[in-house]
Amino acid sequence: MIAAALLIGFGLGAIPSAHLLALAVGHNLRTEGTGNPGTANALVVGGKKLAGAVLLVDMLKGFLAVQLGLALVGSGGAVAGGLSAISGQIFNPWFRFRGGKGLGVAGGVTMAAWPLGLVVAVPFMAGTARLMGSAAKGALLGLAFYTAATIAWVALDLPVGWGIDTGVALVALGLGVLLIAAPKFVADLRRAT
Repeated sequence: MIAAALLIGFGLGAIPSAHLLALAVGHNLRTEGTGNPGTANALVVGGKKLAGAVLLVDMLKGFLAVQLGLALVGSGGAVAGGLSAISGQIFNPWFRFRGGKGLGVAGGVTMAAWPLGLVVAVPFMAGTARLMGSAAKGALLGLAFYTAATIAWVALDLPVGWGIDTGVALVALGLGVLLIAAPKFVADLRRAT
């Protein structure tokens, strides 16, 4: 059943929703702006409405992947489905395995698996990006903080809200999100220097 959660999650994450939404309003995120099919590029290319729609659909993909994994296998399936959805977004087969950066999907995964994590991680990531003047640096520090927060959450035996069990599943989620999403932002920093 874990294999089913992985396949469903990857399939949901790989839906080229940002690209399709942009095409519907006359833009091509693959050829305009940064070329990245994600929320940040949608904001630059198509404005707030397009960016909001992209973010909402990306979060929905992550949320559904976790919920379906949870229904199939429990917490382990939820983590597998969620991490696989993030992977599908980043390593998108429709775009020769070069998709988005996965943060929108990760937000939906977090909302479904560890909702209190959104309250912890999002303000830190946004504030760090603003202070450092770099979305990539803010994202990397935010991802590291997210992972550290999952470990602290388990160590302090805090509730997750709804979603997965605290313990190994929550730490696996934190480590998985970091390991899957961070390389794209490291590559952005390398290109910037």
